[in-house]
Amino acid sequence: MPTIHPAFRITAFTNTAATFLLLVSAIGCGDSLPSYEMVPVSGVVNLDGAPVANANLVFYSETLPRAFATTDNSGTFQLETPQYGEGIPEGSYLVQIQSSDQTIDSQSGKSVSIPIVYGENGIEVITISSDGEKTFTFDLKSRPKKGDYVSENSMAEA
Repeated sequence: MPTIHPAFRITAFTNTAATFLLLVSAIGCGDSLPSYEMVPVSGVVNLDGAPVANANLVFYSETLPRAFATTDNSGTFQLETPQYGEGIPEGSYLVQIQSSDQTIDSQSGKSVSIPIVYGENGIEVITISSDGEKTFTFDLKSRPKKGDYVSENSMAEA
């Protein structure tokens, strides 16, 4: 059986290691995320005057990263943007709120359902800026009337 010279083994190992490191560093050199000033945004979701626990919020924009939140037992929320963490970039957003499987009226403890129109159409388009409003209260109604939500699912304003 032929023997392999030890210097060849070291060179082969070094070449393999160098190729692996080059591959790993190339993968890490993909497009970097755009830089945004993150604005902390929080608030409360009420349904018929009572705080709602476990409601899901989405702040939607066609050009900016979306932000998400879930209300706690007192109906309060704090937005997070998956790629950037706490807060949301400045800009205009369509606010959408939906029920989850565990959405409850915080005062009575009963299960509630947020009308689907608040999740599909959205509640309103709001503008977030570092020197503007950062705390919002969304007063939803179990029987919304026109004007309680966005008439068309349009981001023309945002």
